[in-house]
Amino acid sequence: MWNNHKKSISRIFHYQIQGTIIYTVNHKKKVHVRFTWIYNNNNCCMKLFNIFGLTIISISIENGVVYILNGIVYQNADFKNEIYKWIVDFSYFLKQSQQWILGLPGNNVEYKLNSTGCLSYINCCHDDKNISIYYRNYYSNNIPTLPKVLEACYDQHHIKLVINHWNIR
Repeated sequence: MWNNHKKSISRIFHYQIQGTIIYTVNHKKKVHVRFTWIYNNNNCCMKLFNIFGLTIISISIENGVVYILNGIVYQNADFKNEIYKWIVDFSYFLKQSQQWILGLPGNNVEYKLNSTGCLSYINCCHDDKNISIYYRNYYSNNIPTLPKVLEACYDQHHIKLVINHWNIR
């Protein structure tokens, strides 16, 4: 089942997802932001939005170069510092996430499958940090089956990604 599933997902070269990111540091600070992620043949862009629908930040990879456009007006210096630390660490995640979001393990990782032949867990290391990704739920009515809820944990950071909508071309 896994090989067939992996083969069908590997053929997706253009997609757009929308949803919510719930970001927690040290189990204390919790930030909810809406997001859009667009992947187009090795180029991708993730935009985070505030509650008014205005772009907070846009992170993109074009021809292997990471671009960060910041539209945040900070009122809390600690929050600003946490976001910047997250963005620096996220550069690695952004490159790997192109695979992880689809439900593929990416490179140099340990992974486990669930009973339906989809990923249930990924574990890898980056800069001496252990990164664990859990696939909590899938859209089972899609062909191929695509992730609905993912959770990434590393250091004191916890990121929950809830995907509300997939658009595949």
